[in-house]
Amino acid sequence: MHRPNFGAGRRPADVQALLVSDYGVSRETIDRFEAYQAILIKWAPRINLVGASTLNAFWDRHILDSAQILPFAHPKARTWVDFGSGAGFPGLVLAAMLHDRPDNKVTLIEASAKRCGFLREAARAMQVHVEIVNDKLENVAARPVDVITARAFTALDRLLSYAEPWQGPHTQSLFPKGEEVSAELAQASTNWLFKSTIHPSVSDVRGCIVEITECQARTRSTQL
Repeated sequence: MHRPNFGAGRRPADVQALLVSDYGVSRETIDRFEAYQAILIKWAPRINLVGASTLNAFWDRHILDSAQILPFAHPKARTWVDFGSGAGFPGLVLAAMLHDRPDNKVTLIEASAKRCGFLREAARAMQVHVEIVNDKLENVAARPVDVITARAFTALDRLLSYAEPWQGPHTQSLFPKGEEVSAELAQASTNWLFKSTIHPSVSDVRGCIVEITECQARTRSTQL
C-alpha cells in the first residue's frame, strides 16, 4: 500500500485524525496511546528510552511512525515479534492496534531490565496484552512467526541474521529504516537472498519501511 508522505511537525490532533481516517484506529486506541504518552513522559527522565527532542513529537515520530507498519502486514498474520523493543516502538503500538484481534500475539524482546519495567507499566496503563521477554535476543528460544519488526536496533545484515531462526515459509520482516537503506540493502545482499520492497514513510520524508520476504542465507556457491 502506498501512502504519501505528510511530513513532520503536525499537531497531535491532526495526527490522531490521520490515524483514525487512514489506519482505522478507534477512539479507544487513541486513549491507549495517550496513556502511553503519559507513562513515557513520566519515565523518560529516569532511563534512556527515546531522544529527549522527540518527546514533543510523540504522535508523529513514535505513534504514526509505528502505526504505518500495520497495513503492510499480511491480513492473515497472527504472531508478531519485535526485536530490541526499547520504549515499545513499534511493538507496543502494534499490540494496541491489534487489541481487538484476540487471536494475535505480540512478543517484545528487550535486554534491559529497566526498559522491560517500563514496557510492563506502559502495557498495564494501556490495558494491552503483550508478552515481554527480558533477555538478549540471541538467548531467546526462537519459533516461526508471521511478522518480525525492529526499529533502530541494528543494521539490516545483522537484523536478518537475528531473524533467521524466527523465519517460517511466509514470514514478513518489516523494518523502519532511514537514509542509509540502499547501502544496508546492498550489504545484506552479500550474505542473504531475499525479496525486498521499500515503502515510503508517512512520518519522515527521509525514512521508509523495508519489507523483507523469502529470506535465506547465501550458500558458498551463491556467494561465488
